[in-house]
Amino acid sequence: MADLDNSKIKIVGLGRDESTTKMVIDNLELMGVESVWLCVDSEDFDHAKIDLRSTLSASHWLLLDVSSFGMSESLRSAAGAAMVFAELEGAKTAIIIDHQCLMNSEQAWGLVVERIRQIGFISMTSEGRKWIADIEEVDPKDIGEMLRTRGLVSVVATLNESTSVAEIHHNLGVVGGVTRYAGLTELVSNLLVKLPSSSYSEDGIRLSAGL
Repeated sequence: MADLDNSKIKIVGLGRDESTTKMVIDNLELMGVESVWLCVDSEDFDHAKIDLRSTLSASHWLLLDVSSFGMSESLRSAAGAAMVFAELEGAKTAIIIDHQCLMNSEQAWGLVVERIRQIGFISMTSEGRKWIADIEEVDPKDIGEMLRTRGLVSVVATLNESTSVAEIHHNLGVVGGVTRYAGLTELVSNLLVKLPSSSYSEDGIRLSAGL
């Protein structure tokens, strides 16, 4: 796998300043990745004031938290609009399952499911997987396969942060093991940077996940 230079990757994140997505964007900047952060913290935020199409131009990823769809109407609208423009510009949407306690869980997950065919990558901790499983009323171990086969999400990554064991469901199957990356923020950052040059092969996925 020939890695793309970090500086040739562009990632746009949107959400609240106190969010998992912002933590990933900050980490990506430290890695030398071109990263754009769109803060939507205000209840009266108007996403029409942002040129989303221009911002997402030449981007590889749009990064969002699931909680963006279950909190304020302004954040929800901005996230939805960003996904539309990401698709138009050829950027893949990546969703982090952050299961914030302040969000409307049913609404958030329902809106993500409505847009599932637009999503190329979903990441979560083992707690996030359980959160989805409780809503879907299925066994947590079935979530990765469910999102892959029913949702057609290209890559679904789960990390047990206590053991550092990662499980990555992808188009060709499943890879898993102890990752060298510390925590979900670091795992997601490296997957976003390395996946575009991985050819989404099993070896490429394994290398991208630090396995």
